[in-house]
Amino acid sequence: METVMNNTVVNRSAATSAKKKFHIPLAIRFIRWTLPRLEMIAPRYAHNWFVDLFFSPPRYTIPQVEREVLQQAQRSKLYIGDVPIEVYTWGTGPAVLLVHGWAGRASQFRNFVLYLTDRGYQVIAFDAPAHGNSKGNRTNIFQFRDAILQLEKRAGAFRAIVAHSIGGAAAIFALAEGIKTQTVITIATPSIGDEIIHEFALRINGSAKAEEKLKAHILKTFQRPFHELMASHFAQQLDQSIDWLIIHDEHDKEASMQNAQRLYEAYPRATVKITSTLGHTRILRDEEVIATCLNFIENRTV
Repeated sequence: METVMNNTVVNRSAATSAKKKFHIPLAIRFIRWTLPRLEMIAPRYAHNWFVDLFFSPPRYTIPQVEREVLQQAQRSKLYIGDVPIEVYTWGTGPAVLLVHGWAGRASQFRNFVLYLTDRGYQVIAFDAPAHGNSKGNRTNIFQFRDAILQLEKRAGAFRAIVAHSIGGAAAIFALAEGIKTQTVITIATPSIGDEIIHEFALRINGSAKAEEKLKAHILKTFQRPFHELMASHFAQQLDQSIDWLIIHDEHDKEASMQNAQRLYEAYPRATVKITSTLGHTRILRDEEVIATCLNFIENRTV
């Protein structure tokens, strides 16, 4: 059942998800064991490692079901600096850009591709540097943004942008810098810098001192504090004519519900849809979520 209040759509599901055992990869277990011990004997090296890990997303094997969707795409390359990245295009019609999140890949949107092309849209997606089939080992939100800016130059204005997680922040960043679209949809997008860094530190057993070193590195490297690289910061610079749908799951363990609230506060014209039991990534495969996105693109309602 859905209720509407203050321009916010809330989807409350009575379903509960079964608890799953979480398997920690061997590499993460090694880092969790090693990092605090290295910090005790060589803190500078430990902190440099912590910073390097933050900008080095894990790369996961692409499942066969996703490979099949990629095989149907027209593929091309785009250069972000000297790093070649993979670009995928399906169908013809008004262009919809899909932007994956950190440690994600274009093919995670496979169900979106099928629905959108069936409705007469051209779908464009890319693997950011150090993601999917693209080259590189490190990346940052500026490279995500640059990919979006270059793709707009190549394809023209997008009918809509649908973006997941950090990809949502990159999309809002690009919009704040002048690219044009009627509609933007962000899904599970984090917007609280301290929460992102702290969750990362918890995942690999990093210390509070390591967190502070990372913040100092970001300020020195990008000439702005980390909170100014958040979607909530860029949202305040948006053209107020943009139709924005914020989708977030109340059981998202990687980005709390406060992130969606922060985005809404930064852009009160937005519509917010809260889902339940879908988490941070399964939300991209949910048919109701995809149908909601299509309806918002076409009718500006959910």
